[in-house]
Amino acid sequence: MPSTVPMTGTLQIAAALVFHLPGARLELAGSSGHRCSIGPMTDPRCTLHPAEFRQLVLAADDCSMLASMLGFAVSDEPTLTLTSSGIDMDHLGGGLYRVAGCETTSYAFTTSLSAGQVDNVLASLNAPLAPDMVEARGDEDVALCANLVRDDGLGVTLVAISPLRREDLLRCEAVARASVSACLVAEMELLTQGFDETPSETRS
Repeated sequence: MPSTVPMTGTLQIAAALVFHLPGARLELAGSSGHRCSIGPMTDPRCTLHPAEFRQLVLAADDCSMLASMLGFAVSDEPTLTLTSSGIDMDHLGGGLYRVAGCETTSYAFTTSLSAGQVDNVLASLNAPLAPDMVEARGDEDVALCANLVRDDGLGVTLVAISPLRREDLLRCEAVARASVSACLVAEMELLTQGFDETPSETRS
């Protein structure tokens, strides 16, 4: 998932993912060829622990300052690539990741909403399921577990949704995709609150 980073918000998201997702690894590469790998110290490719990277992101005001802290040229704009270390991780698009562990597969994403706001969004979510994701028995119930981790320092909530039954994996993905969209809509609604309010006309 290569992506150029023009905003510190992306750095916060990257820091939250690599810090809170077990086995995640983050690659930073500058245009000068300088590279830095963040992840578990049990991975020989990693030179920086996720907790150390998180502290650097908290201390940096912008991408250039972070690059300078890591030894990149100040003019560099590092490219971030989230991969994995010892687990199977795929970016499904829209900020949603499939994380296949030893015992279960979960779907994870980040949002700027608080844990309480995410909980409200998920509780009110009515995710439509595609016909081919509904089993032949006609049972559309799906048993899921949603784990919310709020990182107040980074201003990010990590959401991990897992099926309680292996046969619900496809439907869990559908719910996770709908959850990402619903949280994004809620974020935009919060950002645009008050934009529609027009100042009262001044009367002479």
